[in-house]
Amino acid sequence: MKTLFSDLAEKHKVLVFGHRGMSQYYPENTMLSFSKCAENPLIDGVELDVHQCKSGEIVIAHDFSLKRTAGIDREIEEFTLDELKAIDVGSFKGEGFSDCRVPQLRELFSTFGDRFIYDVEIKAKAGDVARELCRKTLEIIREFHLENNVVVSSFNPIALRFFRNLSYKEGVHMPMADIFARSKGIPKILWDGAGHIASRSTYQKPSCEQIDAEYMRKHGRLPIITWTVNTPEEARRLMAFNKDEMKVFGLIGNDPKMLSEVVNR
Repeated sequence: MKTLFSDLAEKHKVLVFGHRGMSQYYPENTMLSFSKCAENPLIDGVELDVHQCKSGEIVIAHDFSLKRTAGIDREIEEFTLDELKAIDVGSFKGEGFSDCRVPQLRELFSTFGDRFIYDVEIKAKAGDVARELCRKTLEIIREFHLENNVVVSSFNPIALRFFRNLSYKEGVHMPMADIFARSKGIPKILWDGAGHIASRSTYQKPSCEQIDAEYMRKHGRLPIITWTVNTPEEARRLMAFNKDEMKVFGLIGNDPKMLSEVVNR
């Protein structure tokens, strides 16, 4: 954590993350979307979501099913990697993206290495510890020696705590962040970040709509990475909380190019 974030506090530097890559313009969570972020030196990192597919590989996709991105109402865990690689997950964004496929986590890491800071979201349903997903994700992070380039996050505090305990046993201390928002799909007890009590996370990842002066008064002790920041005005509003000391360490947005211009202005 020291090498990744404390240095930023000294520099008063806010990180810019591409939300599922450059998802404003390209199919989300695809190698194309991530590569467009890599082309811009002012974009620090990418946010992505991981699942385990039927054949055991760790793959990158946001939803549990492929209905929205491929028109197939089946869950990712029902497909083998070979089956996933035959499915078009780009055309929902436009006809020119029909060659986009679901990537593996190791494919992302092997392509970009330490070019990025990665916000890796563990996709675990409520009540699911997702042990194998956590174990394999940690193995891949360690295989590519990216322990100092990864923040692990999740809406599921139990899965996040399992990942934390697992990594600590192996001597790995990565930043962990509870994700939370006030929405119907999330238990009300977790709406304001209570999950960090269970997960023992070191960062918090609230939706940007929740952050105001009152929120900062109550919850501003843990460093913040926030989502989804999609306008210059919202980025500037959030950065204003850093006037006296660093509180907002990262902005995640669908158009990270725009965010990078605001942050580096």
